[in-house]
Amino acid sequence: MNRRFFRRAAAALLAAALCCSAAALTGCAGSSSESEGSLAYSPKVPDSKVDESVPGDTLTCGIGETADYQGKIKVTFERVVELDSAASTEHRTLLAEMTIVNNSAEAIDCSTITHFSGRIDGEDYPDIQNITAGIFARKYYTAIQSSLLAFNQEIAAGASVTGYVYLEVPSAWKSLEVIYKPYRYYSNDCIILTVDETKLTHYTAQL
Repeated sequence: MNRRFFRRAAAALLAAALCCSAAALTGCAGSSSESEGSLAYSPKVPDSKVDESVPGDTLTCGIGETADYQGKIKVTFERVVELDSAASTEHRTLLAEMTIVNNSAEAIDCSTITHFSGRIDGEDYPDIQNITAGIFARKYYTAIQSSLLAFNQEIAAGASVTGYVYLEVPSAWKSLEVIYKPYRYYSNDCIILTVDETKLTHYTAQL
């Protein structure tokens, strides 16, 4: 099977699974718009991709700060919400909320699954976007009656989108970084969003 097709199909299947699971746990409220967007949207993957083993340039941004990438992409790291009732002895669920402004002349892809990754205590953490965290995220935003959705769309030139990235992290960590590659597949340049545990916003109600 063509690798490009496989990657796009896998992303769509994971998004669909997340939406179905969230709908089952939260009911219909707030689930239809994300479900429709998730199934309709799939990031473009070029036939010739950048070698991801070659490091790119980096910008660092903390909670409450803004990073401006070459005057094209501006990211404001709004806050990180911890869902206290979703915590277990091994894992915690965090929601990184941010606003992305596309100041370039062309639309960009932005997918939670493909354009964001995690690094914990200096090591890559591939399981950071666990489906369980995504389910708790939908329950939380439904509970607070928010229309905020996970990033999973094309951002048009000149447009601004506020969304979130759901994260499942170990119960104990010293450093946590959310890595955003605005031009994934075309460039390894990235914006590193550093999470300060003392600045977490806690949601204590039961989900």
